[in-house]
Amino acid sequence: MNGILIIDKPTGLSSHACVARLRRVYGTKKVGHSGTLDVEASGVLVLGVNQGTKVLSYLNQDDKVYRFGIRFGQETDTLDHAGEIIRHVPIDNIDGLDAALAQCVGPLLQYPPAYSAVKVDGRKLYDYVRRGLPLPMTEARPMTIYSLKRVADIEPVENGFETVLEMSVSKGFYIRKFAQDLAQMLNTVAHTTMIRRLQAGHYALAEAVPLEAVEADTPLITMGDALRDLPAEVVTGADALYVSHGRPLVFKQTAPLLKVLDASGRLLAVYEKSDHHYRPRHVFQTMESEEPL
Repeated sequence: MNGILIIDKPTGLSSHACVARLRRVYGTKKVGHSGTLDVEASGVLVLGVNQGTKVLSYLNQDDKVYRFGIRFGQETDTLDHAGEIIRHVPIDNIDGLDAALAQCVGPLLQYPPAYSAVKVDGRKLYDYVRRGLPLPMTEARPMTIYSLKRVADIEPVENGFETVLEMSVSKGFYIRKFAQDLAQMLNTVAHTTMIRRLQAGHYALAEAVPLEAVEADTPLITMGDALRDLPAEVVTGADALYVSHGRPLVFKQTAPLLKVLDASGRLLAVYEKSDHHYRPRHVFQTMESEEPL
């Protein structure tokens, strides 16, 4: 079992807990994820199993799509529904919301929220908060919002309003922090009521398996298919042997990276362009249970 698995992570579980569960299901310690998803968030989480962990760094997952609920007029310490309410700012209307959303599209600088795993001086930010320590200064990070829209009606709630937004963003974007920043534009406060990741790179919910439905025979996306962004070269005979030994090869390609497959479609290596030939960047060892090249 070598490959990639897309799961639909449920709320209430950490990404690490999902990895631990799949290690038990597949009977291997070699399971890893390509990027955390908040405990209180659900949706697309990309994992590698056995040798599949070695291709995670090559997957194009930088851009994400999220759908999230937001409540205006109420703020929590964690900026989501699971935190303690720390402030109310009653509002009579939220008429400027759609105009504010349009203004947000494009590049921006974003500070990480206090309750986040960003490390400062070797300690995660949420550790500072939980220990009652002064919160250190953090640097704003360049982000991009590619699209942003409201996908539900604005509903009145006690002392505020709720709605649902959908956005496409760059890697490392904090939805909870954006909810707070958006509220400030409207002279109020807010927190998220739910966060659901709809897509990570090319991987969408349509191909995700609910975590609780994963079993030992649940099929994986092959390593070759997982690298769908990379052009392919198929090698046979002596060239396949050369690849297994990590030798440079000449291909009629110009792409900076190539995936090299055998005749059966199995991923042998990732090669990178170097002058007039390609050099191996990562050669994937053949498992003992597989036939030799």
